[in-house]
Amino acid sequence: MKKLTPILLIFFISCSEKSLESYSEAEIVTTIKLPKEINETSGLEIMNNNFITHNDSGGDPILYEFNQDGVILNKYNINENSSYSLKNEDWEDIAIGSDYIYIADTGNNFGTRKDLKVIKVDPNNNYQTVDVINISYQDQESFLPKLRHKFDAEGLTIINDNIVLFSKDRDSLNTDLYLIPSDGGILNPSNTFSVNALITGADYNSGIGLLALISYDSDGNQYIILFKNFDPLKENSFDKFRIPIDKSEMESIKIINKNEFWITSEDEGRGHPTLFKIVVR
Repeated sequence: MKKLTPILLIFFISCSEKSLESYSEAEIVTTIKLPKEINETSGLEIMNNNFITHNDSGGDPILYEFNQDGVILNKYNINENSSYSLKNEDWEDIAIGSDYIYIADTGNNFGTRKDLKVIKVDPNNNYQTVDVINISYQDQESFLPKLRHKFDAEGLTIINDNIVLFSKDRDSLNTDLYLIPSDGGILNPSNTFSVNALITGADYNSGIGLLALISYDSDGNQYIILFKNFDPLKENSFDKFRIPIDKSEMESIKIINKNEFWITSEDEGRGHPTLFKIVVR
């Protein structure tokens, strides 16, 4: 693990209420190069003290387990010994519930997909697929390709036993929050947040009531967005930090505690994907 010198982050408040707690700086304390085999790492979870990730669109339908040295320990093909034969159409995030892992096959860059789904995987049964939750957006009327639209989603997490999806809205730069029924179906947003950014990953920690989103803006600036005492159905205040990490494409976030976070970034064709540990104060 290579230690980096502290980087002071520019601090923002963007909220409808006063922030419940103020952060003033953040520091990158660790950076770990990851194997090129996971060069499009797009989701991040922790199981048994190791990390679980997956590649972005077009990768194999595999979950990768790696340790804090960045060494891949295991690979789990979610189709193995399963009745399903799934592709990685555009896997964007991963979340762990009480019994299952959920994979968001919800990437939809041009708004053309009619096969959006959340994949349910059993980690206690060799990580095989046990269900597919098919979803669609009620207000999507056209599937013609567009550069700016609201029907892409890359952030997935579990909140109060609900599967929660956050949109990546290239039109308004808001994010819509969707509560996904366990049997899937047509989605309507349950809440909308004006984040002025494109959300690429999400995590929620029920013990401290903290929601963390990772994102970027139209200029490539990276952001961590923190919602304290988060309620998915109410208006919430949040803190937003800009993180200058050489314009790497940060795709996933995992909460350690209220001040520490793991983040992964893709390699963008310049070397290795990376795992960062960031501390905010």
